[in-house]
Amino acid sequence: MKRILVSIFTLTTALIWAQPVMNGLEISVTEKYNAQVAEGIKITGQPNVMDTTVEKLPVAISVRNRTWVPEPRLEVIPPLKISRARLERLPANTVHMSLGNYATADVGFALGNARSDLHRWGVQGQHFSTQGGFKANDMAGQPFNVYNRTTWMENGLSGQYARIVGRGRLSTEASADWNRYAFYGTPLTANNAADTASAAPGRWTQDYQVGLSYLQSRMRRKQIFHGAELTGHHWIDQGGRQTESGLAAGVDWRLPVQDVFLELPIHGSWNHLMQTANRDSLGLPVGPLDYWSAQFSPAVSDSVGSIYFRVGLNAIFTGQGSTWDKPYLPPVVHLEFPLVKHVLNLYAGLEGSADNGGMRARVEAMPFLSETAQYEAVRQASLYAGASGRLTSTIGYRFGIRQRSFANYAMYTRNFEGWQTSADSGRFGVEYVGVKMLEPSGELSFQNGLGWEVRAFATLRTATRLDGGTVYHVPSSEIGGQAFFNLKDKIRFESTIIYRGSPMAQGQTGDETLPAFLDGRLSAVYTYNKQLNATFKVDNLFHSRTTWWTGYPVQGIRANLGLVYKF
Repeated sequence: MKRILVSIFTLTTALIWAQPVMNGLEISVTEKYNAQVAEGIKITGQPNVMDTTVEKLPVAISVRNRTWVPEPRLEVIPPLKISRARLERLPANTVHMSLGNYATADVGFALGNARSDLHRWGVQGQHFSTQGGFKANDMAGQPFNVYNRTTWMENGLSGQYARIVGRGRLSTEASADWNRYAFYGTPLTANNAADTASAAPGRWTQDYQVGLSYLQSRMRRKQIFHGAELTGHHWIDQGGRQTESGLAAGVDWRLPVQDVFLELPIHGSWNHLMQTANRDSLGLPVGPLDYWSAQFSPAVSDSVGSIYFRVGLNAIFTGQGSTWDKPYLPPVVHLEFPLVKHVLNLYAGLEGSADNGGMRARVEAMPFLSETAQYEAVRQASLYAGASGRLTSTIGYRFGIRQRSFANYAMYTRNFEGWQTSADSGRFGVEYVGVKMLEPSGELSFQNGLGWEVRAFATLRTATRLDGGTVYHVPSSEIGGQAFFNLKDKIRFESTIIYRGSPMAQGQTGDETLPAFLDGRLSAVYTYNKQLNATFKVDNLFHSRTTWWTGYPVQGIRANLGLVYKF
């Protein structure tokens, strides 16, 4: 073609969008384009594409109403069927028994009611006994057993009843414990027989306790009273050489002040102690003596952003009879700040407390304590800081440091002059001294879905007396680990290993360092079915021969095998 061919054509998209909508409208959009093709080249007769132009024309939009008629389709709903499903009864009662070497026996039971939303009751009983004995060398260096038939025994019977009353739970409990601890710490001398079972005195203690508490489980906004408790005990030591009766009570008040609560907890205790073996210069018994303590800790808890804090005051009062000690007023401070949520949580604080558990608490902590030992309520303040969180979904951690400041720390003592004589039965004394303890600690835990659970922990301890003396029988460190493994929900293994650092003790020529030792334990529970289990347990796994206290070595590897029946 010699003439310029001008061709105008229209490109039309007939329907780009046409869709009924819920408001009854149908929308159509039409787009048009105007294109001009260049003149063909004489040689080839074809147009040059580069000279082609395309122009978009205005878009035409048309809207028209469309009626949408719904078509309901009814379906018949099947009738509701109400039926009763029988739940499997969970075992509420347990009986267990295990036997082992060193004439070890462990027998117990636990009885309780089945499911109930209104009340709950239970009764438990326990008996544990084992014989002492440890290897030593006689004066000629020949090995033999010392106190081979010294018996330790612990017996307990307890019961509790709880019932929903009003908006809270009323709980009552009672217990009785009869325990025997043997003083086998008399050193071997030429005057002692090879088997000194008859010469190893023991301590029988009887402890009777009752308790009553009421706790509000459903709270109202303007409710002030939240709970109260009252406990009492009567303790008899060595047939009456020591007797103690005591009461302890506490009330939890919370006063709402606008959008925060003012906490007003009050706690108090009183102990009446009689020691017939503790006599004055005229040979008359000293006492009875009354020891009391009271603690009032008003505090406010609130949060600012992600920072949680609790600030208040600790007012601690202790005394003997009508004599008051100097008031102890450590503040109450606690801060928590989640620096990285669930990963890094920082905390710090300062708290104070008074321990007025009575002479029975001292003997429970140190069974070899003399019946003439002095008693005081221990007061302390604790400053702490640390961090906790999770590194991954399976690894958790906690690291911190704590400084304890004791106004009168109960330090156990046993001088060499006392225990080197055959007349001494291995009893310890106690001194109340001002002590500061610095305790950095840490913990790592690992848990996965294959049944493994591992925990490692460590605590280092530095104790300093305020008068410059030596702090006795305080381990310098405790480093250990625990491992749990559940094999197909049939066998559960548990193992614990603890390294206990060297404490200081009073020796023949002065202060001496007692050796450190390893404390290892292993247990396994095999589940036959939901009602019957078999147990196996080993204590003192490493057969540690290290002296725990001066004159009291750890005694042999102990293993026992038992059964647990649930019904």
